[in-house]
Amino acid sequence: MSSASGVLWASPVTTCSRRAIAACVEAGASWSFVPIHLPKAEQKLPAFTALNPYGKVPAWRDAEGFDLYESRAIMQHVCEGTPLIPSTAKERALMNQWLWVDQCSFKPAFDPIFYQKVLKKVPLDEQQCAACKVELEKTLDHMEAALSKSGLDYLAADAFTIADLTYLCYFQVFAPAGLADTLETRPALASWWGRCSAREAWKYTLGMAFVEEKALPQDPLGREKPWDP
Repeated sequence: MSSASGVLWASPVTTCSRRAIAACVEAGASWSFVPIHLPKAEQKLPAFTALNPYGKVPAWRDAEGFDLYESRAIMQHVCEGTPLIPSTAKERALMNQWLWVDQCSFKPAFDPIFYQKVLKKVPLDEQQCAACKVELEKTLDHMEAALSKSGLDYLAADAFTIADLTYLCYFQVFAPAGLADTLETRPALASWWGRCSAREAWKYTLGMAFVEEKALPQDPLGREKPWDP
């Protein structure tokens, strides 16, 4: 059980926010939730930028006034002292390896596809998306090979860790991003995703019941209806 206790300011629907939300749930942290609506630019309000000067979700503040931003940092903080962070040096090394693969290889290839095909924030460039898919599939191949070689159910250990959790927000949107076919030829990875996506914490994250269940008694942004998309 996590010893972390604080307030998570995040969007209930964005990839990075879902990473932090799922971490709080998986770790059994004591947490409250402040929903941030990005289309209304609530992440640019002074109350939020006081937590994260970059004006991006998510952000975390504990009862002692300790502030933290960046979803992977929040994930690791709330999961400290739980089985989600392996106890052996080699397993922790593998965990960190996959966290860096996420940030340095997976995400840079995934984001242009996601932004163009799902969020539609920029004009669709099929040539760029195709090139990014090729790059992304290189990492998917490495994940498939690692799972097949180790014989483990998860990336860094025989149990679910934050090495797995960090990727769930991406795989969740593979279908709308036009990437579902990438799992058809990677059986070990497809089985891994099946196990991960069936976890109760992930289903709770997607269900968004926490928006009401974890709400503060008084909204810090003074909104009558804090989550009103």
